[in-house]
Amino acid sequence: MLTRRSTLTGLAGLSIAPSVAHAAGEKYRGATVRLITERNSHQIALQETLGEIAKSWGVTLDVRDVTTDEIESKVVIDYVGGADTWDLIYTGGVQRMAQWAYGGIIQDIAPLIKSVGDPKLLAWDQFTDAARHAVTDGDKVWGLTCATSEQSYVYRRDIFADASERAAFAKRFGYPLAPPATYAQHQDVAVFFTRKRGEMLAGKPLDRDFYGTILCDKRGTFLWHTYENFVAAFGVSVYDPKTKKVGLTSAANLALVKAMKNLVPYLPPSHINLSSGEGVTLFGNGHAAMIGEYFDRQVLTMTRKGTPVTLDMVDFAFFPTAEGNPKGAVSGMRSGPPVVSIYGRSRNAEAAYKLLEAALAPASMNDMARKYPGYMPDRMEALQLKAVNDPTSAYLLKLAAAKVTALTDFDILPYPSILKASEIVDAVTGVLSDILVAAPDAPIEPKLAEMQAKVEQIVAPL
Repeated sequence: MLTRRSTLTGLAGLSIAPSVAHAAGEKYRGATVRLITERNSHQIALQETLGEIAKSWGVTLDVRDVTTDEIESKVVIDYVGGADTWDLIYTGGVQRMAQWAYGGIIQDIAPLIKSVGDPKLLAWDQFTDAARHAVTDGDKVWGLTCATSEQSYVYRRDIFADASERAAFAKRFGYPLAPPATYAQHQDVAVFFTRKRGEMLAGKPLDRDFYGTILCDKRGTFLWHTYENFVAAFGVSVYDPKTKKVGLTSAANLALVKAMKNLVPYLPPSHINLSSGEGVTLFGNGHAAMIGEYFDRQVLTMTRKGTPVTLDMVDFAFFPTAEGNPKGAVSGMRSGPPVVSIYGRSRNAEAAYKLLEAALAPASMNDMARKYPGYMPDRMEALQLKAVNDPTSAYLLKLAAAKVTALTDFDILPYPSILKASEIVDAVTGVLSDILVAAPDAPIEPKLAEMQAKVEQIVAPL
């Protein structure tokens, strides 16, 4: 099994000068490497770094930027049609990576690491535990993580610290106002901070409605990722690979869905159509007291010129958990580091791998950490460097040292259920969306039975 102490053991190395990586690429002069990706904070940093190295090697880097949904459809259509269109593919998180791996759409890069890899550039042991865990599967390596894409609960420190708000909360709920550690506390805080336009907040009248929190509940990937955070917190077993049982009518899942449903009155009305980027933008524009989302997206949003809520007004906390979690979860959140992989029909797989290896080498990642405010590296050395220059990112070091329950898509949909991830996501989020928009007193159990039946049918052939 390929773990941090097997096939890649001994590949750790110290940062080396970029010129070494550049010189190593001379054999690929004249090659073209084609990348399909999207333009988010870490992919912008990676694209530009890949471009600089490619230019120094005499390699043409051909980049196509599309949306997340377009990547999925374009790559699958090209592969099924037999096209050799791509060399490097941004898979997003590990859910899509796993499906593509077992479908042949991306390659196992372990043979390339063994045959042409440079241990000093790969420096495997410098990647965070989450980064290594995300891409290894037995003796296979399905790509390299290119950033840390962990989550945090960002909250309005300025209003949480207001003396009048603290006194009012303690009087109403009987305990001090603080970032919620449990979803019971989370409900209280969401209720407390939900205010109508004209009401007072921290001594000032509101010029708009204000909400306790934000969930990004757009049906499909966004609602699934919201649900995954609750799965980690409530200890739900969506699928048990040992018994092949689906657990969507369990007491844990019922408690989970009730918790999500109970929050609806304290969310922006647009929550049911919100993507994660739109949700963080709402928070940055001053519409809510807190939101749990990707840390890099939060930081990028609140450092954007003109955003009303700035970093000096907020702080970052771990996600809440559920009281009495059956799996003993400490906090609870999805961990989905972004991955770049080699396309299964790549014409220049070796050049593509070497270019990716060089762009993610310790020295290169250190440079990206310095140069790009929104880029959050996934090597400990680079994280420590970034924390020195950007104290906000120290949250990621705190997270790496904490014993939170951070689950990847592989954990939530263990093999072989991960092979049916797209169908399961559609089934779960379709029913869950119906529950969230139904009347407050609408029964939940029949809908969970519907969800269970749909997923059981999907996994039955496995």
